[in-house]
Amino acid sequence: MRIDHVIWKAADLDRGAAHIAGTYGLSDDGGGRHVGIGTHNRVFPLGGGYLEVLAVADPDEAARSPLGQAIVDAPEGLFGWAVAVDDVAAHAERLSLEVTTIAREDLTARLAGVAEAMRDRWLPFFIERDAGVADPGASGEAGGISALELAADAQRLEAWLGGAGLPLRLADDDGPRGLRALVLGSGLVIS
Repeated sequence: MRIDHVIWKAADLDRGAAHIAGTYGLSDDGGGRHVGIGTHNRVFPLGGGYLEVLAVADPDEAARSPLGQAIVDAPEGLFGWAVAVDDVAAHAERLSLEVTTIAREDLTARLAGVAEAMRDRWLPFFIERDAGVADPGASGEAGGISALELAADAQRLEAWLGGAGLPLRLADDDGPRGLRALVLGSGLVIS
């Protein structure tokens, strides 16, 4: 299990992607429209994981999807995260989760825990790309994802991850729960 990607919610996809490129000096590698979810994205490879800028493409379609509706309702900024696993069905069974699929022009994957991660955004959802689908985060020159800073229920998060040792820094303050920062191997912090 590894941190696969972090989601940045944008009110407008082009403006959000321009913000990430201009503010953090990252390059996007394209993206596309998610089938049946009402969202579209741009992918910023980090050389080990990626930052996904995600926005609503069709509000009516988004309203029928847990991920789409969460994107509609959320403010701009860091939104959520996903972990890559070899067997999404095993994690779904372990946690009594539904397995769903996500697709766009050049990507198909199976997901588990999306509804739960949209409700408690400090929880990740699980992703397993279908055979032959390349890892969108493999290229890039940002040094990969070094750590995530979260305010979370530590015991629930550990159980959710099955004890996997991921590079997570948990806040010990009384602030709101959620994803607070993405730390890259280059030293860049996105918050």
